[in-house]
Parts: sequence; structure tokens; C-alpha cells
Amino acid sequence: MGLTTIPRRVGRLEYSAARLPFTVVEKRVLGRYLDEHQFLRIRFERFLGSLDGLAGWLLADADISRRGRALRRRTEFLAKANDLDRKAKERKDQAEWKLRSEQGNAHQARENVQRELDEKIAAAYDADREQKRRAGRAADASADAEKAQARRDAQIRAAEAEDAKRAEHERISADEEEVTTAAEQRLSDAADRRRLVKYRREEADHLGQIAADERDDGRTT
Repeated sequence: MGLTTIPRRVGRLEYSAARLPFTVVEKRVLGRYLDEHQFLRIRFERFLGSLDGLAGWLLADADISRRGRALRRRTEFLAKANDLDRKAKERKDQAEWKLRSEQGNAHQARENVQRELDEKIAAAYDADREQKRRAGRAADASADAEKAQARRDAQIRAAEAEDAKRAEHERISADEEEVTTAAEQRLSDAADRRRLVKYRREEADHLGQIAADERDDGRTT
């Protein structure tokens, strides 16, 4: 047994006694009443990890140092998981808001186009009726030909207006599909981030179990 073995053993006992109140607070207060992702609990466990790291270094105790590293890694993972969870929720909220906004804009655009097309069709029919009235007032032999031409012109204009209406509806539908696809992709990205958060949390729980086992081993020794 070296000359420094007994002082270090005494130091480990004194450190265990000094750390005991913090351990009680961690287990019976924070562990019972606070979720592991709560900021206060993470900060407290990070403090304990730093304390164990310093004590392990001063006492040249690998078990205490390892326990300190495990605690610090666990708090780092939990902090990252909380940050990823917050960012994923923000992205999801932004994606949903943008989807609702873009769908509202697309709906308003469709209504505007429909109103404009209806006005053009009504104007075309009004022009046709006016041409018919002018043709009816004509007394010469070309009146019938003018009426027939007016009807053909109105039919052509109505057909053109209908074609334009269909083309505009197809364009708006394509825009809506593109907007919906982009929004679904953003929601998918948000879901991927939440799965990453879940993985980080599971890994943090695993590290927390390792730290707990090492604490139990430390108390046993």
C-alpha cells in the first residue's frame, strides 16, 4: 500500500459524505418531481457531473471520474434533445402556418380568376346581344348574314373564355399541388427531427442508466 493510498481513500470517503446531500436531492426531489428534460434538473445534474469530474481528478479515482463524464454526457444529450424538440416544433408550426397561408392565397386567387372570367363571359354575351339588336335594326338583305356572324363570333368568344377558364383552373390546381407537396415535405422534415429527438432521448436515458449503475457501484464500494 503506497503512502498516498490511505489519504486518497479517506478523501473518497469524505467526498462521498459531502456529495450525499446532493445525491438525495437528485434522487428524491428532482428525480421525483421534475421531468428529466426540465432545465433545472439538467443544470443540477451537469453541476454534479462537473463536481465528480473534479473530485475524480483530485482523488485519482477512475470510478468517480467516469461517473462525472457519464452525467455530463447525459445532460449534454438531454440539452440537445430539448433544443432539437423546440426547433422541430417551431418548424412544424411554421410549415402549418405557411400551408394555411398559401392555401388561403390560392383559394383567393381562384375566386379572383373565376370572377374575372365570369365578367368576360357576361361581357361577351352582352356584346353578342348588342350586335343582335344592331343587326335587327338593319333593314337590308345582309341582316340575316350579320346575325349569323354575330352568333358565330359570340360562340367563338365564349369558347375562348371557357378555354381560358379551364387553363387557369389547371394552373391554379398545379400551384396548389406544388404548395401542398412542399408543405408535406416540411412536415416530413419536422417528423424526422422529432424522431431524431426521440433517438437522442433514448440515448440520454441509456447514459443515465449507466450513470445510475456507476453511482450504485460507487456506493457499494
